[in-house]
Amino acid sequence: MRFATRILAFLTIAASATFAQLAPEPQSADVPLMQDSTGSPMKMDFSLPLSGVSDPGILFSHFAKRPLIVYYFSPKCPHCQKHFPEVQGVMKEYESAGVTGIAIAIGGNIKKNDIRMFIDQFKVVIPVFQDGSQKFGPIYGNGYVPVLYLVQPDGTFYRYESLDEAHMNHLRTMLNKIKK
Repeated sequence: MRFATRILAFLTIAASATFAQLAPEPQSADVPLMQDSTGSPMKMDFSLPLSGVSDPGILFSHFAKRPLIVYYFSPKCPHCQKHFPEVQGVMKEYESAGVTGIAIAIGGNIKKNDIRMFIDQFKVVIPVFQDGSQKFGPIYGNGYVPVLYLVQPDGTFYRYESLDEAHMNHLRTMLNKIKK
C-alpha cells in the first residue's frame, strides 16, 4: 500500500509540474520611454511650479535625480479613486529600493479642499501636489486621468496611460530592474 501511495504522490507532483509549465506568462505591455517630437527621450522638468498640498513647503525639484513614481489624478475621478490604493501599495513596496512616490492632482477647477478630502479618504501617505498653474498636464498628460509615470534618475520616463494588469506588470519589471 505504501508503494501505491508513493506512486500516486509522485504522479500528482509530476502532473502539477507539467501544468505549471503550461501556465501562460503574465502579459506585459510594451511601454517605450516617452519621446519628444524629434524622437529624443523626454525628460521630466522638475522646475514646474507645483503647489504642495500635503506639505505646502515641499518642492517638486526635491524629487529630481532619483527613481520616482508619479500618480497624476483628479480627486473626484472614480477611476483615480479605484486605482490609487494599488498604486500607493506599489510605491510603498519599492520604497526600500530607493523609489519615491508622489501624486499630482490636476489643476483647473479642483479645490485644495477636494484634494485634502481625497488624502483623508484614501489614507494617502505620499507627498501630494497640485498642478495649479496647469503646466504639468499639457506637457506630460494625455488628456485623461489617472496616468502613472516612472521617472528614472536621469529624468527620462515611462508614461502608463492605462493601469491594467499588463501595464502594471511592465511597471513592476522596470522597478525590479531598479531594485537590483
